[in-house]
Amino acid sequence: MPHLSVGYIEYVPGDGPVVYISNQMKISREQLNELTEVIEDTVEYACDQYRMSGEKAWAVIECLAIAKQAELAGQVTSDVA
Repeated sequence: MPHLSVGYIEYVPGDGPVVYISNQMKISREQLNELTEVIEDTVEYACDQYRMSGEKAWAVIECLAIAKQAELAGQVTSDVA
């Protein structure tokens, strides 16, 4: 099962803090914070709109993330039309 986790944070002069997700991926702390805010706001909206528990919403997001990573790696294809 694919798994991404934040490996470490490094300060790059001129660029600021950089979060390394793997040895091939990096994202700035600002980008990580913005992405996290957007996702958390969207989950909160969906939970309120559909009267869904946060636990269920985050479980769905976990499954979607794993499936998307497998799709991007060429391990599966999307059959959604």
